[in-house]
Formats: sequence, C-alpha cells, structure tokens
Amino acid sequence: MTERSTAGLGGTMSVGASRLTVGDSVYRELLSAIYDGRLEPGQRLNDVALANELGISRTPVREAIQQLRAIGVVESEPNRFTRVAVVTPAQVRQHLVVWVALMHAVIDEVGSALPKGVLRRMETQHRQFSRAVEELRKLGSGDEQLEQRIEKARGLATANFGFFAALSETSANPPLRDALERAQHVISLGSLSLPEWVDVAGLAESQARLLEALHEGDSAGAHAVLDALRQLVVPGAEG
Repeated sequence: MTERSTAGLGGTMSVGASRLTVGDSVYRELLSAIYDGRLEPGQRLNDVALANELGISRTPVREAIQQLRAIGVVESEPNRFTRVAVVTPAQVRQHLVVWVALMHAVIDEVGSALPKGVLRRMETQHRQFSRAVEELRKLGSGDEQLEQRIEKARGLATANFGFFAALSETSANPPLRDALERAQHVISLGSLSLPEWVDVAGLAESQARLLEALHEGDSAGAHAVLDALRQLVVPGAEG
C-alpha cells in the first residue's frame, strides 16, 4: 500500500477551548479523521507536522497518537514510521473472535439488569444502522455511486460501533472495557477496507435480536446472539 504524508488535513481540524484537554481534543479529531477518510490506512502521521498545522506544541499531539496506538488504529515501528493502521481481513476476523469472548463477559456482568438509558441509546444506534442498510441496498453498483456507497459504509461502521459500545461501556471492569474498546476499533477500521461487504442485513437482524433479549433480561438469548455473531463471515479472511 502506498503511504501518504499527513498533508491534506489543513483547515479540517480544530482543537479549540473546551472541557477536554488539548491532547483529548487532538485524539478525537484524529480519530474522526481516520474514520471519515481524511486519514487513510497506511498514511503516515508526523507529530511535528501535525503540531505545526494545529498551532500547538508537540506534547498533546504525541499524547493523542499514543492513545490511538493503544486502541489499535495507529501503528508504528521505532525509527521507521507512525501511521494509520493497515488492518487485514484476517486481523478483523481474529479481533472478532476476541470481541465476542469479551462481550460474553459483559453479558454475564450486566445483561439481566441493563439501565433503560443504555437500551434507548442502543435502539437509536440500531435505527440508524438499519436505515443505512436500507439506503445502501437502494444504491446501484455503478462507479458513479461509489462515493455514496463508501459514505454509507462509514455510517454503518459508526452506528454499529455505537450500538455495541453502548453495551460494553456499562461494564464496571476497566480492563474489560479497555480490551473491548481496542477490539471494536480494530474491527471497525478494518471493516472499511474489506474486499466485499459483510452481511449487513444479517448484522441488523442480530442487533434487533440482541435488543429483544436485553429488554427481556434474557441473558441466555443474548449469549446466543453473540455466538451467532462469532460465525460472521469476514470477506477475505477465509482459510
């Protein structure tokens, strides 16, 4: 894959005053740029260039890049490069297996007593995901609609991440939450580069079944949905 420099972000990032630290603001902006395509897999990140572009010191940029490395969306080799992670289909599959195992632990912890606010948040994300699936289905397969399909794919990844993150974040176990966050980010980033679509309609159905089980306090049913998700076919990861 051809590696790109950090050039091209100009004017798209802001780290203005807020309740967040400057490092947290840079982290969120870079993460957003990775998911919306302004920063592509394999694109190099230079802390000096980013700091100059943003008009800030190198320290918060370095802190942000370290946070991104911790969740698996940035990778580096000492004295060689720091870049947006290139996630292969095989890695997506591997992290999916890990993610399912971790989510079983979340269900064991909170599955039968989930706060209503969390369920409402999951319902909102599920509606967004299902709507994007339907809109994607209506798009043609011609090159003239490629950009629209890519945009819908990013929307699907965001809504799916939000759906499951709402559940995983309810855990009171910090190491479990951290491990899930990393797995979810690697899966989401990698899903944007798969050679073919995953079964998004089937994924929407799985979301609906999981919601139903959680509404009913049916932990066994929730575990069954997770077991089914473990069998999700990841295009390009076969064999």
